[in-house]
Amino acid sequence: MRLEIREGAVEDLKRFEKRVQEQIRDEIKELETNPLGENTSLLSKQGLELFRLKLKTGELDHRVFFDLDGDKVVVLGVEHRDDAYTQDSIQKIRSRT
Repeated sequence: MRLEIREGAVEDLKRFEKRVQEQIRDEIKELETNPLGENTSLLSKQGLELFRLKLKTGELDHRVFFDLDGDKVVVLGVEHRDDAYTQDSIQKIRSRT
């Protein structure tokens, strides 16, 4: 599969420490070969239906939100778990679909 990272997701990543950014990028790259792995689930929340990758290892406690579009994995957003499910976060990610 091809990987497409929306500009908003890139901006989300910039908010985190460099070390955390690199770890999240490594995990996002894995979506190319296995987008529906064991840490991925379909999320249906507040009218938004897309996939969520849970990252909870070491210092990571983040969520990567993405959609599948043909042969593409489209990364829409990256949030820390504490912020991932707020109304503002859902609206922001919805606007990127």
